[in-house]
Amino acid sequence: MTSLKALKSVAHNVIHQFASTLNYWSGDYGINHLARAVLDAGGTVTIDLLARSSVPALTDNGNFSVGQLANLLPTLLVKEGFSPELLSSASARFRFRSPAPSIGGSTACDCLVSFTTTEGRSYEVRLTELNAP
Repeated sequence: MTSLKALKSVAHNVIHQFASTLNYWSGDYGINHLARAVLDAGGTVTIDLLARSSVPALTDNGNFSVGQLANLLPTLLVKEGFSPELLSSASARFRFRSPAPSIGGSTACDCLVSFTTTEGRSYEVRLTELNAP
């Protein structure tokens, strides 16, 4: 059986790439769009990266952010030599604190990324990310 240690790298990179200042669209950084949507919904969101959904459900740019995060996962899995079908579950729980970031500003978030493989192995990575323009 292939080592699955690289799944921790995938978990880290899916959030790190999304929070990067290179992820800029619709007039602001992707993480800022997500932060504003999550703060409007109470401050915490859990995103199912396989189902491309969130609890609570986000709208507009928040929902677009969910799709962006979900799109990153299979690409990063393949890059590390894994099949996208390896995972039976994949989620990212974000917690943002007020105030909402200004356009072009920075925001910090705490994130827990959880993966479970089809064989039942689980991986969790806790991250604190800051996009610093």
